[in-house]
Amino acid sequence: MAGQPVRQATHCAPMPSTPMSAKRRACCSMGARYPPGPGVANSRGFAGAGGYPRGMATPTVSVVIPVHNRAHLVGDAVRSILAQWFGDFELVVVDDGSTDESVAVVEGFGDPRIRVVRHARNLGIPDARNTGLDAARGRLIAWLDSDDIARPERLGAQVDFLARNPDIALVGSCAGKIDKDGRRKRGVRVPPLESGDIAAWLLFRSAFQQSSVMGRAEVLKAHPYDRSFDVCEDLDVFVRLSRSHRLANLPQVLADRRVHPGQTVSQRQDRIRERKTLLYAGPLAELGMGFEAEDLRRHTLLGKTKLKGVEAPPDFLQWADDWLQTLRARNAESRYVPPEGMALATGWFWLLACRVAMPTLGRAAAVRAYLRSPLARGLIRGPARGWLAASAPVLLGFRR
Repeated sequence: MAGQPVRQATHCAPMPSTPMSAKRRACCSMGARYPPGPGVANSRGFAGAGGYPRGMATPTVSVVIPVHNRAHLVGDAVRSILAQWFGDFELVVVDDGSTDESVAVVEGFGDPRIRVVRHARNLGIPDARNTGLDAARGRLIAWLDSDDIARPERLGAQVDFLARNPDIALVGSCAGKIDKDGRRKRGVRVPPLESGDIAAWLLFRSAFQQSSVMGRAEVLKAHPYDRSFDVCEDLDVFVRLSRSHRLANLPQVLADRRVHPGQTVSQRQDRIRERKTLLYAGPLAELGMGFEAEDLRRHTLLGKTKLKGVEAPPDFLQWADDWLQTLRARNAESRYVPPEGMALATGWFWLLACRVAMPTLGRAAAVRAYLRSPLARGLIRGPARGWLAASAPVLLGFRR
């Protein structure tokens, strides 16, 4: 990847929860520009008028929320955007043929910054996202899923970051977790922060929480969603973007993902696995990895967020060690991604493979297997230390 890595703070913590003054609440409700809250700098390079009548000024940010039959949840998503400390935005809600009261809930807010674009019938998430891209008027586009929420400082922090880093095309953040009723749960999703690390991570799993990303409109509109990816449509776009643009994540929690039975990830595991297998086959072939169908299936398992030991075959650990070391060697030859990023990714997914093996091997044997492999050094050298500093409190359950 071109350019030098973007160096960021190595702590992944929620931004300070400061009570909002009456003056700031008034500014937020009007969409006016005002001095940003704690941790949010002025959006240099993205000047625009807040509180604009529809059809006049171009907003700095278009927030896009696709929705299909989530009347019980979409109000929370909309409310979280209207409460942003940064006010120069429009909110585009794409109703993908809902048959419930989703549209009525959104229109009930009566805010002039909200636009609803409706599909006459359900076309699916790729089409809904593309409709949002087409409708967006802002110079930046931020995504939020209809079951998730944004923290109040999200837009301001990301607008400021993109203004200060013109070489970055898209930025995400750490993500917290809420239950179906909106109550905060323990655990923060900590992604890789820098462009080279992100490119390597995307060989295994997504490096972004979709509801945390903001990108430059001209870049996102040039990379529309592929209809054949009715699931993993976001991962497909991230992989394509990573081949031609620099991407980043902020080390703050700026969004919360809702965990509930209606999530796509909860309902369509087989289809998700099939689409991921297709996504990974191309990059692995470009890296020069010779593989059979079983290797590809196991590679997809390596990146699974909550891999269970029963899903892994008996020789999975030995296979993972050989596979990941070969992956590093092939990348050293081809420079498909920066070697430091590949060292971090292979070291991390080797650690996860050893953790999965613990119930079978025992804790001591799994730890010995981990330390014996040269892959382990990928997590203790160079840039990886900064990412580990961000991850450790989360992995130990101390931060939410």
